[in-house]
Amino acid sequence: MFGKRLFQLSLILVILAASFATTASVKAWSACGSTYVVQRGDWLAKIARNCGVSLADLYAVNSWARYYHYIYPGQVLVIPGGGHDHGYPPGPPCGPNADAYGSYYIVCRGDTLGGVALYYGTTAHYLQWRNNIANANLIYAGQIIRPY
Repeated sequence: MFGKRLFQLSLILVILAASFATTASVKAWSACGSTYVVQRGDWLAKIARNCGVSLADLYAVNSWARYYHYIYPGQVLVIPGGGHDHGYPPGPPCGPNADAYGSYYIVCRGDTLGGVALYYGTTAHYLQWRNNIANANLIYAGQIIRPY
């Protein structure tokens, strides 16, 4: 009888210890997913609040945001804790992609408008006009460029 009680007690302790071990490794969760596309009227503090993350964490994964004083509609922000299992991603997702509206390109660090134009077989001037880019030499990582 004593052995059965000891077994039950040890089993309860193991289950209890396992439940505490898993709660210690839980990461922050975001209501927005791993990325967020900036909408008209958004600002970083508002996005952080709505996604359930701190502004400091939003700056940490979007380090370019500290140096540029504005965001614009269509820009893609990385949201910390938004579906990535291994901490923060190294940067925003970038490269060619597609959605219900057609093809688009998310600018990677080091990309140029001419390079994106070359990829799509068009001119930098056309992409600048099509995407309302004021300065062809000033595009940002995370910016969405629509080629068509």
